[in-house]
Amino acid sequence: MLCLCACSNTEKVKLKKTVTIEFYSVATCAECKAFKKHAIPYFKERYGGKVKIKMYDMDDDGTKKPYDQVIKSLKDFDENYYGMSPFVNIKGYMAYLGYRTGDEKQIAKDLEAKLKGKKMSAALSGHRYMYK
Repeated sequence: MLCLCACSNTEKVKLKKTVTIEFYSVATCAECKAFKKHAIPYFKERYGGKVKIKMYDMDDDGTKKPYDQVIKSLKDFDENYYGMSPFVNIKGYMAYLGYRTGDEKQIAKDLEAKLKGKKMSAALSGHRYMYK
């Protein structure tokens, strides 16, 4: 008898409170597709029921209002990048512009450091915007 099991290498992390990740994307964006394929399952597996994922289509007129609210709440957001995707908002903590496969691991480390009051890595600092 052969028994196969799908095991994951993703470390499970227990967060004290639920974190909301807002993902702003464009349907034709390759980086956005990669984020959906790799990062969203990673965050769901890592944080279980303590992560809420909200998806926004940048081509939908209804997305402008929540997107603008996020942009206005960020420090030093470069307006030249307005409307670019993928845009990942970790509500109340930070946002990231752009994505490469594997970035989800560093984003998770940054979030966990922030929640513990520790210094975040410089690894994605050029793509990270902090809340005011």
